[in-house]
Amino acid sequence: MIVLAVDTSSEQGSLALARDDGWCETVALPGEWKSATLHAGMVRLLGRVDLKSGVLDGYAVANGPGTFTGLRIGLTAVKALAEVHGKPIVTISTLEVLAAAGREALPTSFAGKIAALIDARRGQIFGALFRIESGAEGATLGPVIPDCVCPLKTFLARVRAADGGDVRVCATEWILFSNELTAAGWKETSRLTVAPMLAGTLARMGIERLKQGLGLTAEAAEANYVRASDAELFWKG
Repeated sequence: MIVLAVDTSSEQGSLALARDDGWCETVALPGEWKSATLHAGMVRLLGRVDLKSGVLDGYAVANGPGTFTGLRIGLTAVKALAEVHGKPIVTISTLEVLAAAGREALPTSFAGKIAALIDARRGQIFGALFRIESGAEGATLGPVIPDCVCPLKTFLARVRAADGGDVRVCATEWILFSNELTAAGWKETSRLTVAPMLAGTLARMGIERLKQGLGLTAEAAEANYVRASDAELFWKG
């Protein structure tokens, strides 16, 4: 099985091709990428390994939360390919992918919880908390606090209230979060820095979910914005 993964949820977008034998090829999208850049990146990535899009078994896409324009562009591109080739799509929360990437950096013996943070601007964060669960398919992430948007202080209080053990906090950078985490009593050792290129982790997750029959049709795949767009907020206000 081979899957194309697309993460356009942040300014640092990335693409990956992965097989179920463990092989994975990941590339970063150039800064300030746009729709044409994304399509060109897909063509180059497939060309590097001499593949055509029609031979793919499915697609994985980070469907948010994240930048509205980025999510729309990435999801639209994947839906178009899936519809043309009649292949399934796996949509996965960006926060879950971030937490899974953090888990990959931890010892396999780690049995605590993993919180994921993304800057949502306007003094808020996108956050989620996951527990590590063991099952027939191996270790997976189970939601404790589903994807939400709120001030970081509020989210950290919710994590503390839900904590039953060790908690690690994942982010791709800490400049916006570090002072508040320190003030709230979170030690440096609780923080996991995750590389912003998430497409490789996304691809591996996509393969497992396709094997479990969790793929969607192009029509059913939707974005997970978590918060209304600026246009919607302005209209309602």
